[in-house]
This record gives sequence, structure tokens and C-alpha cells, in this order.
Amino acid sequence: MRDQMHSGGEQVWDTTKEVEAMLGPSAGLMRWMGLWQPPGGEPAGAKVLVAVAMDVMFFMIFAGGLVQVLLDPPPMDSMLEVSLTLACSVTWAVRNMTILVRQNRLQQLVLDLLNMRRRFTENGEFFRKKYYRRSLIGSTLLLGIPMFAIPMWLVEPALTKTLVTTSENATIVVRRTPLVMWMPMDTQTHPSYEIAYTFQLLLISIVVNANIVIDIFISCLIITVTADIAVLNHNIANMRMCKEGFTENSEERLKLSRAWEITCKSKKPQMEEGEQYDDSKAVHASYTTDSSAQLYRTLVKNIQHHQFLMSIVNDLESLMSESSVLMLGLNSINICSQGIGFVDGFRPGANKTTVLKRFLTFPAYVNQTAHFCWYGQDIIDQSERLLESAFSCGWPDADQRFCSTLRIFMLQATRPLKLQIGKIFTLSRNLFLQILNTSYTIFNMFINF
Repeated sequence: MRDQMHSGGEQVWDTTKEVEAMLGPSAGLMRWMGLWQPPGGEPAGAKVLVAVAMDVMFFMIFAGGLVQVLLDPPPMDSMLEVSLTLACSVTWAVRNMTILVRQNRLQQLVLDLLNMRRRFTENGEFFRKKYYRRSLIGSTLLLGIPMFAIPMWLVEPALTKTLVTTSENATIVVRRTPLVMWMPMDTQTHPSYEIAYTFQLLLISIVVNANIVIDIFISCLIITVTADIAVLNHNIANMRMCKEGFTENSEERLKLSRAWEITCKSKKPQMEEGEQYDDSKAVHASYTTDSSAQLYRTLVKNIQHHQFLMSIVNDLESLMSESSVLMLGLNSINICSQGIGFVDGFRPGANKTTVLKRFLTFPAYVNQTAHFCWYGQDIIDQSERLLESAFSCGWPDADQRFCSTLRIFMLQATRPLKLQIGKIFTLSRNLFLQILNTSYTIFNMFINF
């Protein structure tokens, strides 16, 4: 029997294992990072300290970098990289805090997804497994591509030596650390340099990997929604008049009875109440030999599925709106800056390790931007298919009531589901192309400056 837990006066079942099965390993990692807890799961407890520690790390990178720039400004060729590092720390901190502050809304969103998958099970297993495999591939890319760049960010300062001439015409070697960051010690002496270098190495590794886990978690949420839109497309396209002539207790009739069954819900859906969908609490309409009634009931159930999807997409959009705007805007500048640094690296006297670092960092920002835009485009593509699926169903053989309701559904489907961030931009292939065009425009401006 499923464990039951109480939250806010309402009974919510423990969804930990189900959430991890639906969203993959990223849900478990988010839980251990203290950024969220599955609905009905154990309280976060001491894990919240992990999330707070990450926020402190973001603040340290930003505050330490800002103080160092004010006290000892770096050379102009490093200033752009330093500025973008500070901007990244702010953007990641905002997203981290957004998830913490809106944890209840995130839990409700995941609970709605679980309830929807439990309620609308027809033909869902194949598509959901297919899209789950796709989420694993996407997660591997989101994790793997930055792993090529991180080692260079960690070792490049140790391989780069900066020679500085003092007022006494003496030449000294200035040793660099991975981050331009103020430290309460002389980082040019032994062992302070090694301590500062190791500390910043750990700092970069933790904050970057935490950001990647959040990326994977959000992308898995988007793919899970897309999978259910694909299920809805399949179910709508395959609506047909039921064959007649079955005997009262035949196997064919019993099979059709289960397929055409419709659940009559109360005026307030259980999903809004934060409860598990339970067939035993629902009122089931009895099976009828009337094919038109069966077909109409299936259409009503598919419309209910579409309504749940619209609500979930709106919730997901509100959760990721502000932080995604910052992330994509910053990525467009980062893509440009890494391209500029890569070009500058081929000039005489350029440091080859710096060139390699920027060459490996460029795909990481492009990959992150492309993934979210691509997943947003998948939602649009699947939603636009709903009109075609509706027109492909067996409506010519249906009665007037079915056709009238189907026309209303098709009218609603003319507005495809989409993820708008900041109420301005829509995650799509066009947005990705606009970001690349913006980066190229800025790139040309700096090159010609």
C-alpha cells in the first residue's frame, strides 16, 4: 500500500519513486541538493543547507570578483570574461532562488503531471517511454558537452604565466587563479596560491554542475509534457466508430468497454485538490452498445486531457519565465564573447591554452540554448498536429453532437501550446536563430570597433 503523508491539511501520497521514474536521475539529484522535495516526500531537513551553501557560493563569486575588479582592475583583454563570469553567477543564483521560493508551485506542477499520466493511460506507455529515452539522451548532452570545457577553465590559469615589469625594471611572474576573485590572502605566495587555486577549483566545479542539474531537471519536465501531447495526438487521430455485433459477454465487447470508459469527475478536479487520482473514487459511466455515445465519450476524455495540458504548460511557463530570460540573454552575449576570444586567439602572441578554453566553452553555451529552444519547438510542433489529428479521426461517420464538439476543440487547438518566457519570447527554433543572429551582430560590432 502506498505511503500517505499529510501536507497543508490535505492527504498527499509519497511520490518520490514515481517522480524519479518520470523525470529520471535529475529529480533525485535536485532532492539531494535541497532545491526541492517531491510531493508527499520526506521534509528537506538539513538538505536545505546544501541549497543555501550554493547560494553563498554564487554570492562569493560575484562579490569577490566585483571587489577584485574595483581594487585591482584586470587587463582589458580579460575584462569581458570577468564581467560575463559575474553575470553568470548572478543569473544562476536567481534561478536557484526561484526554484527554492516557488517550491510549492513546482511540487503542484509535478503532482499534476503524475495525476494526468495516471488518468489518461490509453496508448501512453509507448510514447512516454520513447520520450523518456529522448530525455536521457538530452541529459547526456547537457552534461557531457560542458565537461570538455570545465577542465580547461581549471588548468588554463596554471599553464599561463603573466610577466609584469615593476618600477625598478624588475620582471616578476604573476600567477593566475581560475577566477578573478578577491581572496583574504596573498595569492602569489606559497602555500596561499595553492589553497586559493584549490578552493576556486572546487567552487567552479560545484556551481557549474549544480547549474547543469537544474538544466536537466527543467528539460525533463518539458519533455514529459511533450510526451503527453504526443499521446493526445495519437488518441484523437484514432477515434473511430465502434464496431457493432458483439455478444453481451464477448471478449471484444469487454475490451471495448474498457477502451471507451469515461470517468465523470466532480466540479472540482482532484488535481486541483492535490490528491492522487483514484479510479475507485470516480463515477464510471456504464458501457453502452451505442457507438455514437462511445465515440463522443472518447472525444470528451481527450478534450479533458487537452485542458490538463494547457494548465500544466501555463504553470511550467510561469515557473521558468524570469530565469530563462536572463539565461538566454546572457547566453547570446557569451556566445559572442567566446567567438571574439576565439578569433583573437589566432593573432600573433596569443596563448594557445586560452584559445582552446574558449573553443571548448563556445559549444557549451550554444548547446544549452539550443536544447531549451528545441524542446520548446517540440511542444509547438506536437500542438500544431492536434488540428491534423482531429481532422484525421472518424468524424464523417459520427453524429452531429460529436462533430459540433470536435469543431469547438479544433477552434481551441488553432492556438498551439507554447512556452513563453518573460511574456515576450517563445521557446522555439526561431528564437534560437534570433539569438545566433544577435550574437553574430554583436560579434561584427566588436570586430569592426
